[in-house]
Amino acid sequence: MRRYQVGVLAVAALAGTLGTGCRGGGGLPSREKEIELGRKFADDYETKLPDGPLVTRGPEYDRVMRVAKRVIPLAKKDWDVPYNVKVVDSDQINAFAVPGGPIYFYTGLVKLAGSDDEVASVMGHELTHVTKRHSVRQMQKSQEMGILLSLGDALIRGGNSLKSAAGAYALVSQQKFSQKDESQADEFGFSYLVKAGYKPDAMADFFTKMQGKNADPKDPISKTLGGFLSSHPLTSKRIEASRKRADDYKKGLSKTP
Repeated sequence: MRRYQVGVLAVAALAGTLGTGCRGGGGLPSREKEIELGRKFADDYETKLPDGPLVTRGPEYDRVMRVAKRVIPLAKKDWDVPYNVKVVDSDQINAFAVPGGPIYFYTGLVKLAGSDDEVASVMGHELTHVTKRHSVRQMQKSQEMGILLSLGDALIRGGNSLKSAAGAYALVSQQKFSQKDESQADEFGFSYLVKAGYKPDAMADFFTKMQGKNADPKDPISKTLGGFLSSHPLTSKRIEASRKRADDYKKGLSKTP
C-alpha cells in the first residue's frame, strides 16, 4: 500500500502533462503529449528497474522480439506512436504497456506462455490498451478526481528518481482496467493475434493456464502471478468469451475488428 501511495504522488508529474496540450477542454492529450508521457515513464522506470534488469539476449528475449515484429505493425496502423518492447529479467508473471508506446514483458510471463502464439495473445491485448488509449483515460480520470495531487510535482522536482520509478511502475503496471476496457483489449487483441498469423486459441489457452495456476496455492508459480492479474483480473466470463471468439473465428462465423 505504501508503494502504491508513493506511486500516486510520484507519477503526478508524469501525468501532469495531461492537463496541457489536450484536444479541447477536457479532451485527451495530443499524440505528442502522450509520447512525452511514455518517454518520461520509461526513463524513470529504467533508471532503477525495481523488478529486475533488462535483458537483450536469450530465448525469452528472442521470442518477444519475434512476436513484436509481426504484431506491432498492425497496432501502428490504429495508433501511430513509437512502440518499443523491452524484456525484464524477472520471475514475475507480468507485462504492461505505457501510453505512447513503451511495452515491458517479464521473462516469467514468457516462460509460462511457452509459445510465440501465447506471447502474441498478451502482446495484442497490451497493444490495445495503447491504441484505445485506456491508460491515458484512466490517468485523466484520476486527475479529474483529484487523486493526482500537486505534491507529485514537488517530488519530481526534488529529483527522487527511485520514488519516481517505483511510483510510476506502481500506478501504470498495477492499475486495474475497467471491464469494458478489458473486453475491448481482448477483442482487438484477438484481432491482432489472428491477423499476424497466430493460433486463434492462444488467448483463451493462456488465460486458462493463468487462472489454473492462480487457483492452486501450492503451485510456486501462483506467487508470481500478482503483477498481471492485479492489473488484468481474469473472470470465467472473459475466458469463455475468448474461447467462443476463437471457435467462431475458426468456423467462419465472425469477423475480426
